[in-house]
Amino acid sequence: MSANVRDIDAIRAFRAALIIFAEDAETAIQLMLMEAQKTLGWIDHDAPFYWKTQTRKAYDQVASSRVSYENCRMRTVAGHRSTCIEEKQAFEKAKRRLQHCLDQTELVRKWANTLRHETDEFRGRLAGLQKLLSADIPKAIALLEKTTSLLESYAEMTRPTREGE
Repeated sequence: MSANVRDIDAIRAFRAALIIFAEDAETAIQLMLMEAQKTLGWIDHDAPFYWKTQTRKAYDQVASSRVSYENCRMRTVAGHRSTCIEEKQAFEKAKRRLQHCLDQTELVRKWANTLRHETDEFRGRLAGLQKLLSADIPKAIALLEKTTSLLESYAEMTRPTREGE
């Protein structure tokens, strides 16, 4: 087996670039995992808490607007019942808000399950890259270092001269 190596510095430069790549890739992986964890924390804790609070407020608003609407319907002014349009609209708006909060609570629950599953898939896929970065790249770097040393040793050797030259 023969090799036609013309520039040992190119191998050194490739080794240095490989080291930088490994460090950058490891940093990127850690950042992605932190973002995934942050997102899981938000969808598992913050979002459900927010919508639970909003749902409680919406129930209170429905109750309050219902009481106002019923009180208005019971009132008579000069023998005539009020149309209670504003109160009825407020009551309908409060019911729509409550339904929206309940829908969002259910939606967050569904997305939390989906996000947990996708995050697990993502971590599984990253395992191959992490293995490459923790085992294969260091082996390649060591091999390049050894190759560079051997080539430098070979280059330093003086060529044998032929008799008569």
